[in-house]
Amino acid sequence: MFERIQKWDNRILMMLAKRHTPFLNKFLILITTTGNNGYVWFVLATPFILTNRWRLTGFTLLSAMGIATLTGEITIKHLVKRVRPCSKAFDEYLLIENPPHYSFPSGHTTSSFAVSAAALIVCPTIFVPVLIYSMLMSFSRLYLLVHYPTDVLAGMVIGFICGMVAVPVASYIPLFSIQF
Repeated sequence: MFERIQKWDNRILMMLAKRHTPFLNKFLILITTTGNNGYVWFVLATPFILTNRWRLTGFTLLSAMGIATLTGEITIKHLVKRVRPCSKAFDEYLLIENPPHYSFPSGHTTSSFAVSAAALIVCPTIFVPVLIYSMLMSFSRLYLLVHYPTDVLAGMVIGFICGMVAVPVASYIPLFSIQF
């Protein structure tokens, strides 16, 4: 079964590798770069945190990203230890530096979907743009050949769950009541 999944993963990545264009290369490198270390989500959360009325929303978004990072990057990746596709067969198509960590699940996707899920509950007005950005982020990881499709799919599911968990967790953190 794992062999069939791996063949499916490889087939999709090869299809994407053959469809690289200069515009998409630049655009998706930019999208994926904003996800490095969660930069885009820190930028999104900052105005919320700086506003007394919306502080809990900002902390919830950051909590979602933090829980996703602990779950995906620190725990699951080191248990599964899946080698990245760019470390194997797709080296000649690589457009960015080979990331140093394991592949499963996609950390960019996990944190993005965690923030999306939290946004759906605590600030539905930003949900659609956040979800679109999360989907672009996820696709960029495939397009840039640093994750398999199953890494991204798992990241979506894990991220969504982490985002849902973050909402009640963040409500118990007393930091949102601090006045700036």
